[in-house]
Amino acid sequence: MKKFLKLHSRSIISLLLIFQMIFVFIMSSFGSDSSSAQSGQIIQALRQVFPNLNNTSPLDASNLVFIVRKTAHFTEYAILGILFFLFFRQFFPQKNGSRYFILAILFSFFYACTDEIHQLFIPGRSGQFTDVLIDTLGASFGCLLLVLFRHLRKAWRARHRSQ
Repeated sequence: MKKFLKLHSRSIISLLLIFQMIFVFIMSSFGSDSSSAQSGQIIQALRQVFPNLNNTSPLDASNLVFIVRKTAHFTEYAILGILFFLFFRQFFPQKNGSRYFILAILFSFFYACTDEIHQLFIPGRSGQFTDVLIDTLGASFGCLLLVLFRHLRKAWRARHRSQ
C-alpha cells in the first residue's frame, strides 16, 4: 500500500485537489434557501449534542447560522490550503517549504475570490470580501497545521532513530 501511494501520490493529490475545488463550487451553487436548510440541520445536530444551545441562550438562531456558515468556509479552505500545499510540494520539489506555504495561500485566496464572484450569480447569495478573508485564513490555518504536523513527525522519527 505504501509503495502504491508513493508511486501515485501526484495523481492522488491532484484528484483530491480537484474534488475539493468542485466541492467548494457545488456548495457555493446552492441558493439561500438550500444553504439555510443545510445550516439548520447542523444546528439541530449541535443542539442535540449541546442541549444548552436552545433559543434562550445568547447564541440565537441567526448567530448560530452565521457561526456555522463561517466555520464551513474556514474548514473548506483549510482542506483546500492543505491540498494546494501538498500539490506544490509534489510538483515543485525543493528543500525550503516556505514557497509551498505562500503559493498554497495565494492560490487559495484567488480561488476564494472566484468563489465569491460565482456567488454573485446565485439567487439569494452575495459575494463578500470578508468571506474571502475567512477562506484565506482557513487555508493559512490548514497549511500551518500541516507544517506543524510535518515538524512533529520529523522530530518523532529523529527521536526514535536515536534510541
